[in-house]
Amino acid sequence: MPQRIRKPLIVLTLLSMLILVAAGITYRSTTVLVDQTLADHQQAIADEAAEMTEIWLSQQTRILNATVASASVLPLTGNPDTLRLLKLAMRAGHFSDVYIGTISGELIDGADWIPSADYDPRRRPWYQRAVEVGETSFTSPYVDLVTNELVIALVSPITLDGVFRGVMGADTVLDTLVANLSTVKVGDTGYAFIVNEKGTILIHPNPDYVLKVRLQDTETGLARILESFERSPAGTFSYPQGEATNILAYRRIAGSNWYLCTTIPSAEAYAISRKTTMLFVAEMVLKSLAVLALATLLLVVGGVLVLLVFRRQYSSTLQKQREEITGINQDLAWNISKRKEFETHYQTLFNVANDGILVSKDLTCIECNEKATEVFGLSRLGLIGRSMLDISPALQPDGEDSRERLQRILDAANAGKHQVFEWTFHRADGSEFPAEVGLKTLQLDKERLCLSSIRDISKRVYAEQQLRQAQKMAAMGEMLGAIAHQWRQPLNTLSTYIASLQSAHYNNMISKNFVDTLVAGADAQIQFMSKTIDDFRHFFRPSKNKEAFDVARAVANAVKLLEPNLKQDAVQLAMRIEEPGPPFVVQGFPSEFIHVVVNILANARDSIVERRTRDSLAGPGMIEVDINGGGEAVLVQVRDNGVGIPQHLLEKIFTPYFTTKGTTAGTGIGLYMAKIIVEKEMKGELLADNLEQGARMTIRIPKAAA
Repeated sequence: MPQRIRKPLIVLTLLSMLILVAAGITYRSTTVLVDQTLADHQQAIADEAAEMTEIWLSQQTRILNATVASASVLPLTGNPDTLRLLKLAMRAGHFSDVYIGTISGELIDGADWIPSADYDPRRRPWYQRAVEVGETSFTSPYVDLVTNELVIALVSPITLDGVFRGVMGADTVLDTLVANLSTVKVGDTGYAFIVNEKGTILIHPNPDYVLKVRLQDTETGLARILESFERSPAGTFSYPQGEATNILAYRRIAGSNWYLCTTIPSAEAYAISRKTTMLFVAEMVLKSLAVLALATLLLVVGGVLVLLVFRRQYSSTLQKQREEITGINQDLAWNISKRKEFETHYQTLFNVANDGILVSKDLTCIECNEKATEVFGLSRLGLIGRSMLDISPALQPDGEDSRERLQRILDAANAGKHQVFEWTFHRADGSEFPAEVGLKTLQLDKERLCLSSIRDISKRVYAEQQLRQAQKMAAMGEMLGAIAHQWRQPLNTLSTYIASLQSAHYNNMISKNFVDTLVAGADAQIQFMSKTIDDFRHFFRPSKNKEAFDVARAVANAVKLLEPNLKQDAVQLAMRIEEPGPPFVVQGFPSEFIHVVVNILANARDSIVERRTRDSLAGPGMIEVDINGGGEAVLVQVRDNGVGIPQHLLEKIFTPYFTTKGTTAGTGIGLYMAKIIVEKEMKGELLADNLEQGARMTIRIPKAAA
């Protein structure tokens, strides 16, 4: 061989060998990278499916924990509140059953299952697992003997102030999880399944494998799979299946001893990856270089350049995906931050409200603000779990049953009407206090809740009572003069009786008949004076509770109290009762109603006296009182022939501290208190108008129930 040819051939051979070695090394590196890409892709599918399962388990766990927190403050018995809580948890978490095993061995079942007489929940695996773990956990899947469905039991211990009270369990059917796993796309023939730490198959597309076959027994190549589980909570594993090779990816599900696995034939995984990654293009280029190892250096350089271009595109794609994921994470962080900000804002408004606020469900308090704990003198936990009836007396001040009245209010609220009413509550120390309550029902997440705003009005009620009593005391001075006038004649008579004793003694006229006559007369005068004192004493005594009373009799008592004053001022009073018959019975405070009538009669007398002084009234002053019981209300009208009420002041006479008599003659609170008593406490109506001569006051009060 000529020297000039041999040398180029040697150079060409050495160059080809160098190209072949370089191509082989690069091909090997690319093959490793392709295998790693396949493994990462399968691992990503397993991670996504595991996260989906973790979210499902987390939702179920949160529902159970919320139910346990509510049950911890309730009596662990088969009472309606506890059973209602269990049934609500079944609907919220789509559980097939929610139940409680108490430390005394009693089973409280939300699905109304009745166990056998020898059934003891404390010996059941679910109860023992909750006691052993000491926190929320779940059992391995099993086939429910009643429904013949695959279920797991979520269990959690129930404690109150660190004291163990029992275990709550919730059976959840795994159909939802099986359906979710069936949607995991693992190629055309691949699939996802779940095993436990011992390899037992828990969920699998083939139902014959569930709870009957271990993963390491399905294929000989999977005999060492448990060693991979122990080394790492996530990874990939290649194993032979017949003449082919499969790729198994797994990840441990957080908070459990379960592993979510995916499996797919390697050939199918390669086919899928060829559509989604540029590395296989580089592999084909390197294969071409191996075949064309004897080609020129130019082709090799060209192939290397092509490889670099594809690698750059692949890196650019990865970088773009990272940027998109970063943007999504930032949006999620912003949304979470805004939600926390809104929650903090509304929680602050809830707690700084001036009124006590109770949120109730089925009359049972489930939340309250700080003002409510202050009003009732109870802690938050002391209020939660109690109903409105638990913190109320059995009877309201008007004698009505608290339960019946509250039910009527709730019926009206459920019809969409906002209710505002007065109610009497119990404090923690047993004392009662009046409150103004605003109550409204609302629908939230398919549940009807009741929102109650409670304002303590004990100071206001006390002030009104003091005003009322003060107005009575203001009338006392005037009535004391009437008492003195009324007693003057009996005292003169008694004085005459005493003086006659001395004269009869000197004249030896004292006999049994004389003494009997003297004693009888003196006793009659004394009884008259005592009766006068009793009438006034009952008038000034405040009424504490509402009661049924006869309006006509109350008006007669008021007339009797003012009778001396009317005679003294030469004012005649005529009282007429239309449609006489059964008593005109109303519900209210009889002493306070007498106070109203006394106040109206006193104003009528003053008006007559003023007209007599100013206009030289001819003839006697006249007050007419008409009582009519027809219809559903009792009507009391008081007419006088006094000066009347100036038309421009007619709308102001019921204003507190407003008087037409001057500050030395009137307090301005009489008619104001009268209107409060009639309209607010007796649900009636008090009106005033002018007549052709004088004025008329009208009282309308609904009749009491039979």
